[in-house]
Amino acid sequence: MATSGSSKSAQERREAQREALRKQRQAELKRQRSLRTVIIAIVVVIALVLAGGIGYLIWRSTRPAGPVTTPTGVAAEQPYLLLGAPEDSGAPVLELHIDFMCPICGNFEEINGADVAEMVANDEITLHLVPRRMLDSYSTTGDYSSRAANALACVYEENTDNAIPFMQLMFANQPSEGSAGLDNDQIFAYAQEAGASDAVRGCMDSRTYQPWVRQVVDPWAAENGNGTPYLEINGEQFTGWDTAGALREALLAASASDAGGASDAGQG
Repeated sequence: MATSGSSKSAQERREAQREALRKQRQAELKRQRSLRTVIIAIVVVIALVLAGGIGYLIWRSTRPAGPVTTPTGVAAEQPYLLLGAPEDSGAPVLELHIDFMCPICGNFEEINGADVAEMVANDEITLHLVPRRMLDSYSTTGDYSSRAANALACVYEENTDNAIPFMQLMFANQPSEGSAGLDNDQIFAYAQEAGASDAVRGCMDSRTYQPWVRQVVDPWAAENGNGTPYLEINGEQFTGWDTAGALREALLAASASDAGGASDAGQG
């Protein structure tokens, strides 16, 4: 009888041990499930925060910034800054789309900037300068192209003669894609170097012409251009700008062609 009782007691102990192990396993599984739930919740929260931050940057870079104000001499729906020879002067019309964050625009300026500046100064061409903000999202602030384009309009507004020197300085000191871009202090320093007065700083900080850049210039350029840099000579796209001197030759040829046409018309 004692043997039977001892055997039963041993069996009960084994069952008790198995039950204890089962409960332990269940507790561990429950703990793991709870941990997974917490981790998933944290990941979801982080994803929502990141998505919200990205969404805010996109919203901030695309939202209307107020009523559209244009620089003096620029019509309400005019999507460019006019430099050089007056409209309808008979000079070749160079339409130039640029973005201050665009590295290829920097290449364009390095190759052709001096020629364009000289031809504008001598009224050999009519320049339609189209300052775009298509690369806003390539700056960590989400608005560098817009700020730089607005600054160009501010400089132009005060004195059109300072616009080209300011553009040259901006490209000579161009920030890389993916950076925050130049801050307003740096941009204003280049504006001053180009000849701008202290009044331009207020225009920059107020983003006076940013609505014009975003609501008039960029939508028009997106439909009537092909990225940046984009060039047209008398309404025809020009793509050979990457060869030094080619743009100048094309503009001089267009000038000679127009002069010849005028002369022929007069003889007729």
